[in-house]
Amino acid sequence: MSTISRRKNILAMLEEEEMIKTTELSEQLNVSVMTIRRDLNSLSKDGLVTLIHGGAALNRGALFEHNLLYKKETLNDEKRRIGEFCTRFVNEGDAIFIDTGSTALKIAEALVEKKNLLVMSHSLVAQQMLAHSKGIKLISTPGVFREKTYGFLGQLTCEFIKGFRIDTLFLGVEGVDIEHGFTVPDITDGETKRALVNQASQIVVVADYTKIGISYFMTIAPLNRVDILVTNENADPDIIKEIRAQGVTVYLV
Repeated sequence: MSTISRRKNILAMLEEEEMIKTTELSEQLNVSVMTIRRDLNSLSKDGLVTLIHGGAALNRGALFEHNLLYKKETLNDEKRRIGEFCTRFVNEGDAIFIDTGSTALKIAEALVEKKNLLVMSHSLVAQQMLAHSKGIKLISTPGVFREKTYGFLGQLTCEFIKGFRIDTLFLGVEGVDIEHGFTVPDITDGETKRALVNQASQIVVVADYTKIGISYFMTIAPLNRVDILVTNENADPDIIKEIRAQGVTVYLV
């Protein structure tokens, strides 16, 4: 088992148990206690867990956020379906923007063979994905690098974005909630996404089903500000019905 897979399993176990002992993790994952301690120390540095005597507890709350390396290892099929579906909103000659996030990255993967597109992004991994695509003119935004999302954010990014008109924005979020709309835990990330929303003619939010019905610290936009939501078919049907009632076109893939 790889280090990333093992740490993913640790987080999944903590989702169920809230708190778990180092010795229990060692036994269940069949690795040494020392290895588990290194895993927990790494997860603690990323802000995902809190170390307690003899074990760890999962961090929760409106500021909690997994890093991109973890997200890339989860719900791959669901995110791939979303990414591939979103290509239907892209036409030759369009100027589009791909946001940060593991689901938005799947859109970049699906666009690699497209022709006659201008793609802007502040996602380092999306830029790397599209760097050698011959049919795409790629524009990178400036900004301050944020390791958790592998993106360039902040005032420089926001000011740069104001100089462009975006045909379609593919926006990644952490939560979609009836009361609070589209939300993220981080203020700088949220401010950057707000700037993107202001410059886009069409806004397509991409969010896997686990993000439907939860909310975080900062609201990017209310539900009725967004044109399209693409999520998975196992999203909560009652919440999806209410989102559609707000005028959002919802696709379940």
